[in-house]
Amino acid sequence: MSDTLIKKGLISIISRNPPQSHIASNRLLIRLHTSHPKTNEICEQLNKIEAGFAGEQLVDRSILEVSFPKDLYIFTDLQLKIHDYLYIQLDTLIVTKKYLLIIEVKNMVGTITFQPHKGQVIRNLDGVRTPFECPITQINRHIHAIGQMQLPLPIFKAIVYSSNRVILENVPPGEPIFFRKNLPLYIQNLNNIEDRINTSQFEEVIKKIQLRRSTFQQKPLCERWNIHPETLIRGLLCKNCGKSLCKITNKTWKCTNCKAVDRNPIAHNMDDYFLLIKDSITTAECKDFFGLSSSHEAYYMLKKCNLQSINHGRKTVYRKKSGIF
Repeated sequence: MSDTLIKKGLISIISRNPPQSHIASNRLLIRLHTSHPKTNEICEQLNKIEAGFAGEQLVDRSILEVSFPKDLYIFTDLQLKIHDYLYIQLDTLIVTKKYLLIIEVKNMVGTITFQPHKGQVIRNLDGVRTPFECPITQINRHIHAIGQMQLPLPIFKAIVYSSNRVILENVPPGEPIFFRKNLPLYIQNLNNIEDRINTSQFEEVIKKIQLRRSTFQQKPLCERWNIHPETLIRGLLCKNCGKSLCKITNKTWKCTNCKAVDRNPIAHNMDDYFLLIKDSITTAECKDFFGLSSSHEAYYMLKKCNLQSINHGRKTVYRKKSGIF
């Protein structure tokens, strides 16, 4: 969770963690042989994820230019469960005693032509036309969803293009769509609104949003990319360079490449298994995937990971505890 709570209106930094998809894709590439046929496609997808994250960070820097009123909460990469059939994900949600502001960040290059009547935009990049969902439709859906929470604040929106290498065409009049350098002035004007709630009510709004927060559990990447787990590089890998670890003593492992010493190699390697293969593991699977010497060593490693254990007859299954990644 990476949010920012400000009590005096001055922000020095906005906390934003890389998305889980970024972490998982990196781990998949480390565990894939470079000759694997899906490697290039996964690299392209990772580049898109990194570009999106970089765009959000650029917009965060623009937000830092704003002098906010007292009591401010900035949610980043916020995923909310509105009800059993409605989940939404927001790039940024700013909460003050005056308003809620939903910010949708787009890091695209080329010429973007809006076709809101069709619910899409068309990007023209080097002569190639590609359709995307219209961000106006997207953010209006988010406003409608947040409205169902019945929070005592007006909801505003902003669609922000973070790159300077984009041309916007046919932008519907009246829609708050602009480049990131125009965002601070837009927010500053919102800050001139009168307070709608007091400090106690503000804190209650934050609690209500936090209670609706939901952790999105994405499919393991082997399933998503149709990669057989047997093709992955197995064993305990170095957290610094991704190469194989060699066991020196019962409690010490050393990288065969960079020579880094690791006394708890199972922690980050176990994340690989859950992100890439499936959300549960047995002692036998742990021994097999990480190349351990015995079932006893695998059991010991699993116990070090602070996992939830579930008994299925004579077999124990281990899962990541809820909300941990």
